[in-house]
Amino acid sequence: MTSQDLESFQIQKQGLEHAHSNFAEYKIIIILFEDITDGEIVCSFVKNLETTVKEKMSPLEGTAHSYEHVDRVVKMAILLAKKEKADIELVQVGAILHDVGRCVGQPHNETGAKLASEIMNNVHYPPKKTQKIARMVLLHPLDLKNKLNSLEEKIVWDADKIDLLGAVGIARGFHWCRKQSFDSAVKLAFETYTPIYDMLNTRSARELAEKRNRETMSFLSSLEKELSLADLGIS
Repeated sequence: MTSQDLESFQIQKQGLEHAHSNFAEYKIIIILFEDITDGEIVCSFVKNLETTVKEKMSPLEGTAHSYEHVDRVVKMAILLAKKEKADIELVQVGAILHDVGRCVGQPHNETGAKLASEIMNNVHYPPKKTQKIARMVLLHPLDLKNKLNSLEEKIVWDADKIDLLGAVGIARGFHWCRKQSFDSAVKLAFETYTPIYDMLNTRSARELAEKRNRETMSFLSSLEKELSLADLGIS
């Protein structure tokens, strides 16, 4: 933590203490800088938010949309935010909350945007930032790409879609389709995986996902050949 950061924090804290004599009990989470690792500020606010979301998403444990998926998306989103010089705080919070609506009901982006706003309002997060985060949650589904505006929205969208590529993406996809027929799952795989890479919004996302996309396309090619026995030279 730099001396400038410390001075700024002390000024903000003093101002809040002056405004609220019962500061210790007041429902504002002050971002306390505890550690800096590779440029990423780890703060109590983020840790508390992660704990809240993990608890809310606990019924989804063991599914394709468990908090493990969220954690991967968060890490990729932070990396992309650094490369694209986006607002890391907004991206990190938006990524943590992007699937929280799945524990409420469908459409999960709409229920998630509402729940995300409630969570952030409850900790007195700045209203303008809360609105931006709610939009990230609302617009993260695949078919809402054309409604993305801010760089932060695009980064959260990209990070979520990268987790649909590669071995982990294929495994998640077929697990998600487990209640459908085999033919339907195969059809959906070709329709979903094929366009994702070209849909990614940022150059950094395309660079990050390039290897996974090659693996995905190789799998689809092998799947197509094996279904028709072309790989064995049988017509």
